[in-house]
This record gives sequence, structure tokens and C-alpha cells, in this order.
Amino acid sequence: MLFLILAIALFVTFYAIAFLLWLADALESREVRRNQSQGPGSAGEETPPYLSISQAFDPIFAVLWEAPIAALSLVEAGGPSGIPVSRLRPTVSRAALRFPEIYDGSSFEQWVRFLENTQLIAWKGQRVTLTQEGRYFLAYRFVSDALVEA
Repeated sequence: MLFLILAIALFVTFYAIAFLLWLADALESREVRRNQSQGPGSAGEETPPYLSISQAFDPIFAVLWEAPIAALSLVEAGGPSGIPVSRLRPTVSRAALRFPEIYDGSSFEQWVRFLENTQLIAWKGQRVTLTQEGRYFLAYRFVSDALVEA
């Protein structure tokens, strides 16, 4: 009798586990389809999430900000009229070669949009200019670097 009760319990447990696995798979598939329908560059994900402004001042993450700072310096050198956005492409390409795990899956446009969304640059047409926040960022970033080295 005990063997029969144990067999029935194991039978019910097996089907309960199989049902829960099926349910988890169905919910995960639905979530994957929802994320794919948004796609990169849609309203759900405009820029890659690999950098934040606070990381620029953290010595551990500062190396990841070398390319954006080089790009901002290049834009600053263009003066008030800015530079063609295409002049930033070599900077992004060098960074992507140096950190493929960070830049993989991100496009040049997403990278420039990141700088624009953080209000460091203004992108109008085919030109980019440095914003006032971008000027402050560069000035403060270099002042803080000098203090860290001293």
C-alpha cells in the first residue's frame, strides 16, 4: 500500500514539475518576443547602457571614457560651429577595437546618441557641437584628473 501511495505521489510530482517547466518556458519566450519587437534603437533602448557620467570620474572605469573624452575634445576643437559627425567615427572604431566586449552590438549612431542624451554634445544634421555641459564636463574631468595624480 505504501508503495502505491509513493508511486502516485511521484507520478503527480513529475507532471507538476513538467507543467511548471512548460509555464516558465512559455513566459520566457513571451518576454524574448517582447524584447525583440522593441529592437535596438527603438523607444525602449536608444543608447547602449555601458557608460555613465559617474564612471568618468572613477579610476576603475576611467579607461572606458578615453574614447568619449577624445571625441569631446575633438568636438571642442571645432569651436562653436562644431565638426562633421563623421569625424568621430575613427574614435569609435579605435575604441571598439580596444574594447570589443563593451562596444559589440552598439552602432556608431547609438554611441553618438549616448553623448547627445547625456547632454555633452548637440547633434544637428551632420554636425555636432559641444554643449555648455560638455565644456563643464571636460574642464572638471581634467581638473579632477590632475588632483588624483598629485
